[in-house]
Amino acid sequence: MPTDMQYKDGLRKDKFLNDLIIEAIQNGDYQKALEYLEKDNERIEKALEE
Repeated sequence: MPTDMQYKDGLRKDKFLNDLIIEAIQNGDYQKALEYLEKDNERIEKALEE
C-alpha cells in the first residue's frame, strides 16, 4: 500500500503530464499530446508489472 507521500508524488506526476497534454492540445500539437500519453502508458505498464 503506498504511503500518503508516495500517493501525492504520483498525483504530482499525473498533474504534470496532464498539464503537458492540455497545453499540447491547446496549441494544436496532437502528435505531441499522443506521445505524452504513450509514454505515460509505458510508465503505468511498468508499474503494474512490478
